[in-house]
Amino acid sequence: MNTQSNENVLDSKLSKKEQEEIKMLNSKSNKIRKDIKENDDPLNMSIKDFMRNWADSNIYIMIDLTNLINNLSKYKSHFNDIDDTNNWVSGIGKIINKIYTIFTKNYLYRFYINFIIIRIIYYSNNFLIYYKYVT
Repeated sequence: MNTQSNENVLDSKLSKKEQEEIKMLNSKSNKIRKDIKENDDPLNMSIKDFMRNWADSNIYIMIDLTNLINNLSKYKSHFNDIDDTNNWVSGIGKIINKIYTIFTKNYLYRFYINFIIIRIIYYSNNFLIYYKYVT
């Protein structure tokens, strides 16, 4: 039985009032879902909310990275045998995959903002050092 026939069966067993209530709840749910999606969009946030979310994301990334570093011993079995390079590759792959999931779970655009800020600081520092020696 497909979803269309399921809806027809439900519609036939519901009263008009129940059908209207379901439509009203559905429209409210859609509106709330749309509002939540718009509020989570960084382009629609205030600067204060954006900075708070950015700081919280950095904290969560640091916590996840710290937990990963503290739990590196769980990957120790992949690096016991120096001759078994396939095991090494799978161990390194698992660690890289874990790092990738840390940075991409809802924090990706915030991570890129950090990356851009670090690059600006790095290049401005290099420019100042170059400017100091040239003049």
